[in-house]
Amino acid sequence: MPMNTAETLPDGDASRVCLTCGDTALVLCGGGGHGALEVGFVRALSDLGIGYDRILGTSIGAVNGAFLAGGMSADDLAELWRTVRMRQMLRPNWSWVLHPRSRPGLLSLGDFGRFLERTLPSRRFENLRVPLTIVTTDLITGKACYWEGAGDIIAPLLASVSLPGIFPPVQLGGHPHIDGGVADNAPLARAAATGARRALMIDCACSNPCKLAPSGLIGTIGRAFEIALARKHLAELRLHEGRMDIVRVVPDLDDEPGFLDLSQTSTLLEAGYQQSMAALSQLPGRAVSTAATDAGPVSSISSV
Repeated sequence: MPMNTAETLPDGDASRVCLTCGDTALVLCGGGGHGALEVGFVRALSDLGIGYDRILGTSIGAVNGAFLAGGMSADDLAELWRTVRMRQMLRPNWSWVLHPRSRPGLLSLGDFGRFLERTLPSRRFENLRVPLTIVTTDLITGKACYWEGAGDIIAPLLASVSLPGIFPPVQLGGHPHIDGGVADNAPLARAAATGARRALMIDCACSNPCKLAPSGLIGTIGRAFEIALARKHLAELRLHEGRMDIVRVVPDLDDEPGFLDLSQTSTLLEAGYQQSMAALSQLPGRAVSTAATDAGPVSSISSV
């Protein structure tokens, strides 16, 4: 068993239910810079008085979840997103030029790790105000791992955002781990295993057509991962339809930024908030859920 009480669920196994856990899980998916949509979504939940008992996050969703679980308000998290610049977080890993066969990442996560150390309200699972689960992918076994309960959260967070090829894997429990979205971008099975009967979520893994083809190696890798992530996301949602109450908002964006593009953060924060408010406010005490289809979301009503 890896550190931090990480656990790998057998395929299709969501039967181990913790009866002491709450009923409602906030599920925050991966999606790169689209993670700003999640912050807008949580702002809407807060303004509407819709609560949750635990948070499960993958990739950027894990980062958002760590700030929220530590006690940061959605408004303060939105302000933090507005101040972040990609060039401040990510620096080239120049060693790959000299040793391309031994360096598995183009960019370093060092600056991002130091940013998390400075800004997270809490750095340990046991000190969080809301229980948090962070999803990573074990590069050896190919399985999703779930980090929760106790221990430092920085290393699992870095592993959860480690986009293959762009960032190097992070060693956890003796194994290299990469982006959690590879194995479980929408951790609904884990939410059910912790006792959740309903999940609150917004889509931020988008694969709508680009206006312009991505440029450069990083842009191309990011776009390819974005497409794969969105397809897997839909498959995971289909798998869990009918098994639990999924309250899902699907944003409608006129112009989607690239996977690692933070230039439209303010627009995404506002879109996530306004569109979530419109969806969640349709009926008193009820919220819009959407079924996953290739043709687009099909709206239905699901109790909060």
